[in-house]
Amino acid sequence: MSISSTIYIGTTGVIAHQENMSVISDNIANISTVGFKSSRMLFNTLLSQELTGASVNNQVGRGVGLSSTLYNMSAGSLETTNTSTDIAIGGHGFFVVSPENSDKIYYTRAGNFRFDELGFLRDPRGNILQGYKMPQTSLLGGSGSIPSASSAPLQDIRLDVQDNGMSVSEPEATTEMRMMINLDSGSEDKSTSTTSPFTALFDTWNAHNEEPLAANAYAYESSIKIFDSSGKSHVLSAYFDPVANVDDLDSGYRTWEFLLTIPPGEDGSGLDSKKGVLMTGTFTFTPSGELFNMSAFQGSSDNKSTWTPVALSPDGYPIVQATLMGGEALSSALDLGIRASSSQWSVPSATMSLADLNTSFTSVPKMHNPEKQIMSVTNYRSGSSTLYQSQNGYERGYLQSVSVNTQGIIIGKYSNGQEQSLFKIPLADFINPQELFREGGNLFSATKKSGSSTLGWAGEGRFGGVAGSTLENSNVDLASEFVDMIITQRGFDANSKSITTGDQVIQTAIQMKR
Repeated sequence: MSISSTIYIGTTGVIAHQENMSVISDNIANISTVGFKSSRMLFNTLLSQELTGASVNNQVGRGVGLSSTLYNMSAGSLETTNTSTDIAIGGHGFFVVSPENSDKIYYTRAGNFRFDELGFLRDPRGNILQGYKMPQTSLLGGSGSIPSASSAPLQDIRLDVQDNGMSVSEPEATTEMRMMINLDSGSEDKSTSTTSPFTALFDTWNAHNEEPLAANAYAYESSIKIFDSSGKSHVLSAYFDPVANVDDLDSGYRTWEFLLTIPPGEDGSGLDSKKGVLMTGTFTFTPSGELFNMSAFQGSSDNKSTWTPVALSPDGYPIVQATLMGGEALSSALDLGIRASSSQWSVPSATMSLADLNTSFTSVPKMHNPEKQIMSVTNYRSGSSTLYQSQNGYERGYLQSVSVNTQGIIIGKYSNGQEQSLFKIPLADFINPQELFREGGNLFSATKKSGSSTLGWAGEGRFGGVAGSTLENSNVDLASEFVDMIITQRGFDANSKSITTGDQVIQTAIQMKR
């Protein structure tokens, strides 16, 4: 063995500890870097040399080398922010980003994203977060079927920005209406008729008057705002009045008539004095005040013989139809708390019309096999009041804010009160994330050793959940880094000492010649 081997062995130790100090310094330098993952350097022994003449163990080590650098992929602490597009992953997974107009794919844990002036959701280096564009279905109708993340067509997350530089929610026409109203059972019949008690309220309506229906012609009125397909609003008014002078009505049962109307000036139908009336009909209540059955008519002229039972939706609800000025048509199912389970009317004759109603209760059409809902019109002995009403139409709205839920769905909130699911953010994971290549800028790229990425949705399988308005901090443990720094410094000093000691041995050998 050469006398200078001690110097070479010490040199390997100095180099190794110097590189380890670089790793520690990098960890400490990135203690405030969003989503940073610390590293740890591993050492290994170099080749050993056999000694001649040794009888037992004849190998002597020849120093230390660098084995590998391992990433610490544990999650960092989460910090709440006041920016909705700050996104953190609580567990396994990486965000998928891509440079604009590029096929390159990068992965990151840093979720500090921002929308730019074009509506793209970018990281600080300009890479665009990838996501699945959610289908735009009615909020009341659900979000539809969402494919698996591995088969979903991912794209750049970008808001649909219009010419005015704003993202909008396009208007939707009203297709569903719900009303829950209590009609006071002690109310008096305001519009009466001895010959046609079931149409007395309808007969009173006159569109040519400044007030088509006088205030003393009905017992209760309730209004709701509805929307046509262009987003224009219309006030739908419902008028109610009890019916007197009814023959053959079961003891204790009560009947009310109703009108559904819009302002006559907005009605584009062929009606004249009845312009503005969309639907008329009756309610029948049990002695206890529960809704028992109903009828509903619509017509094409002032002649009551043209007013026939309305169409029923596939679910058995009456359909309100309107021809509005400007050609905007409206068709909406009306849920008053009762539906025909067979989607049919039971009528006294095949040609039943509003003109056929007389004083007999048996002349009134009824729902076939009615099915009462939990929320319905009632007839209790208390003040008439509107307990609940809703409709699913809305006007054009402008995006006011976005949020991200735990499933990774970006939700837009608009000025028209609507919330729409815009994009769903996928997460990526790897069989061997230790072999990912660090690209800088908090980015990783896949390598052959890391394996290809596996995509999934947040909270599913091994993938972690997602939190909006939250950032993942660096997972650097400063106390551990300081301990490693001290140990590395001592190792560096000790290896330096072995070099100086080897140098002294060589100097002594040289001086032996004198």
